Amino acid sequence: MIVWLKRGLVLLVVAGVVTPILFFGKAELKIRGKFNVLPVHNADVRAEVEGIIEDITVDEGDEVKAGDMIARLSDREMQSELRRTEAEIAQNQAKLKLLEDGPTEEELEVARAAVARAEESLTFGSHRLVRDKALFDQNLLSAKDFEDTREREATVESDLREAKGKLKLLLSGSRPEDVAATKANIAWSESQRRFLEEQIQRTKVPSPISGIVATPSVQLQEMKHQLVKKGDLIAKIYDIKTITAEIVVSEQDIGDVQVGEPVALKARAHPEQTFRGTITAIATVAQINSSSSSGSIFSSPGQTPSGTATFSRANVNPKTVLVTTRIDNNALLLKPEMTGQAKILCGRKRIFDLLTRRLARTLKVEFWSWW
Repeated sequence: MIVWLKRGLVLLVVAGVVTPILFFGKAELKIRGKFNVLPVHNADVRAEVEGIIEDITVDEGDEVKAGDMIARLSDREMQSELRRTEAEIAQNQAKLKLLEDGPTEEELEVARAAVARAEESLTFGSHRLVRDKALFDQNLLSAKDFEDTREREATVESDLREAKGKLKLLLSGSRPEDVAATKANIAWSESQRRFLEEQIQRTKVPSPISGIVATPSVQLQEMKHQLVKKGDLIAKIYDIKTITAEIVVSEQDIGDVQVGEPVALKARAHPEQTFRGTITAIATVAQINSSSSSGSIFSSPGQTPSGTATFSRANVNPKTVLVTTRIDNNALLLKPEMTGQAKILCGRKRIFDLLTRRLARTLKVEFWSWW
C-alpha cells in the first residue's frame, strides 16, 4: 500500500513538473526536408558569329567576371574585308571632294591648252588634206597615202571634240546626280565598315555573368581550331558564390513555413559543416512525391446492407511543396546538384502543441470529414 502511495506521489510530482513545461515551455518548431543545390544564376557562353576558334582563354574551375573573354575566334577574313572597305571609303571621299570643290584653275588651263593644240592640229591637217587631194587628183599621190591623210584628219577632229567636251564639263561644274551617287556609295561603305567592326568585336566571346567555368577542361581544349556556327555552345558559367537550394516540404508542414524564416542545412558532402540561409520563395503548386511510398488515410464512413457503419482506407500519394532558400557559398563548398537535409526554423511554439500538432491536424481534417 505504501509502495502504491509512493508511486502515486511520484507520478503526481512528475505530472506537476511536466504539465507546466508542456503548456508553458516553448521549443523551436523545425520543419525537415531534403534539399537539392542549384546555381543561383547560370549562363551559356555561345558564339555570336561563325568562325574558327583560335584560342580558349579559360579552364574548368576558373573564376571569371562579366565581360571577361572566354574564347577568341579567327577574324583574319573580316580584317581583310574591313581594310578593303576603308580603302573604298577613302577613295569615294576623295572623289566627293573633287566633285564638290569643282575644277582648279590649273585644270582649266590644261583643258584650254588641249583644245588649242587640237585646233592647231586640225588646221594643219586640213591644209595637208587639201594639198594631198590635189596631188591625188593629178595622180601624183597614191590612194593609200591619201586615205592615211584623211584618217589623220578625222582623228584630229575627234580629238578636238573630246578636248572641247572636257573643257565644257569642267566649266559647267559637277552634276548633282554624281555628287548624290558618291555620297550614297560612302554611306553604304560606312555601314559595311560598322558591320564588320561589330563582327570583329563579336569574335571575342565574353562571359555574360560573373561565376565559375563549369565546362570540363578536356571539352574546352578540344574546341580549339574547331569551326563553330552562330549560337553554338562554347562554355557554361555558373554563379555559385551564392546558391539556391530547393527543399522538399510535406504539404502537412507547409502551413508553418513562411518567407524570411531561417534555414540550417547539412550537405552529404560536408557533414561537419552547417550552412545557413533564409527562405526566399514557396512554390504555389504542390506536387506528387513519387519517390515516397503511398500513404493511406481513413475515408468517410459508409453503411453496409445490415446498417452497420464501416470505414475504408484510401491510398493516396503524399504531396510536397518546393521551398527555395538562398545560401552564401563564398567557400565554394556547395556544388550544383549536391543534396542533403535541411531544417526550417519556424519559430518557438508550446511544447504541447509541438507534440500534438500531427494528431491535431488529423483530427481537424481527416476525422472532420466523417460527420
